[in-house]
Amino acid sequence: MPLDDTKKTPDYLREARLRAGYVSRSTASMIVPFSQETIGRHERGEVKIEPEDAILYAKEYGAPDLLVRYCADCPVGRYMGKQATDRPLPLATLRVTRMISDGQSIADRLEQIAFDGTIDEAEREDFGQALTYLRALENTIHDMILLGYAAGIENAGPVAAGTGKSAG
Repeated sequence: MPLDDTKKTPDYLREARLRAGYVSRSTASMIVPFSQETIGRHERGEVKIEPEDAILYAKEYGAPDLLVRYCADCPVGRYMGKQATDRPLPLATLRVTRMISDGQSIADRLEQIAFDGTIDEAEREDFGQALTYLRALENTIHDMILLGYAAGIENAGPVAAGTGKSAG
């Protein structure tokens, strides 16, 4: 079954350009290796943005949040349920608190399921509920990372895979 790869206007790309102070695409084309026409096509969703392009835009625009938004918007991210939601800090914090309080019971149940090394038929529903919880937790973490980006928190930025150290 093919993934839904419908073209969607990536508003986050234009917003990142404007936040970086590049009012025109022409000015932005001086720092990214694309013509103003290509930048416009990227912003309108007429030309697919490749992962390398997203990284380049994020670096040049000083907008690491663009990567979270790109991953939530790409076909794989959509298929996997990735989200990039701009939640107000109080709401995002309450969500973290709720997720953490629910987490221990989920972890306890996963330990019970894992005890014999298999997921049997009686455990499938509980395991599925744990996966649903973990996806929600992942999205909650992304909410907080977006808030960190917005606040200019240095360690909110990308990390090199497996190191925990800044990729930039």
